[in-house]
Amino acid sequence: MTRSFPPSPLAALMSMVLAAGIAGCASSGGAPSATPAAAPAPAPAAAKAPAAAPAAAAGKLPVLTVFGDKGAVAPYVLFLGTPANFSTTVPQNGTAPLDAGAIKVEPTRIGDAPGAKFTWTGGLGQFHLQSRTSNDLLDYLEANAAMVFDAVVHKTPEDQVTMRVDCRYPCLGVVDMTNFYKSAPVGQKVQVKMPLSCFEATGTKFTAVNTPLVIFTTKAFGLSVANVRYVPGAAKDADALKCTP
Repeated sequence: MTRSFPPSPLAALMSMVLAAGIAGCASSGGAPSATPAAAPAPAPAAAKAPAAAPAAAAGKLPVLTVFGDKGAVAPYVLFLGTPANFSTTVPQNGTAPLDAGAIKVEPTRIGDAPGAKFTWTGGLGQFHLQSRTSNDLLDYLEANAAMVFDAVVHKTPEDQVTMRVDCRYPCLGVVDMTNFYKSAPVGQKVQVKMPLSCFEATGTKFTAVNTPLVIFTTKAFGLSVANVRYVPGAAKDADALKCTP
C-alpha cells in the first residue's frame, strides 16, 4: 500500500514539525521560534487501546463522518491551535464562534450544509479534529477511502497550506494543499477529495488515528469547510486529488 515519491518540500516541513514538538511546543503552548516552523501535532491525551473501526453494514464499510450537520461528531472535538495554545476547544460542539488570535472560527453554511468558516489573520495557526482515543481506521485505508469535504476559499492563502492526519504525535502524515487552494475560485464551492493513501505514504499509521484532519498555515487565509468524512472507494473516483494537488 505504501507509495514512493520523489523528494519534495514536505520532507523539510515534517522535519520542522518534529523539531517543534521536541522543543516542547504542545497544547499548553510554548515560545515560538524566531522563524515560524510548522505547528506541532496536537498534544496527545493519555493513551488508550485503539478503538475498532465502525462495523460494516451489510458487508460494506460505512462513510465515517467526523464533522457534520451538528458539528464535530463524537469522539472527535474541534480545536483551534496557535503558539499560545495548540488545543483551544471550540464551544458548542465546534459550532460556536471563537477567536484564538492568529485564527478564528464562526458558523457558516456551504449550500444547504452547516459548516465552519476559518480565518487566519496572520501568524501561525491551525484547526484540527481530535479524539482522546486512538481509532483503528485501517479498514478505510484498505477500502481505498478518501478524506472528502466541501470547501469555500474566502481569501487565497499567502503561504503554504498543509493538511494532515495524525496518529499520536510524532506520528503523522501530511500533504501540501497550497496549489489547490491558490487555484480555487474565491467564493465558490469546491470539493476536496484526498486519498487516505497519500497520508499513509508520508507517515500516518491508520491503526491508531486520533486526529483525522488538521489544516495549518502561517499567514492570512480564509476557508470554510463542511461535511468532513472518510468515504470508502472515493480514492478511485475520477475527481480524486493527486497526493500533491
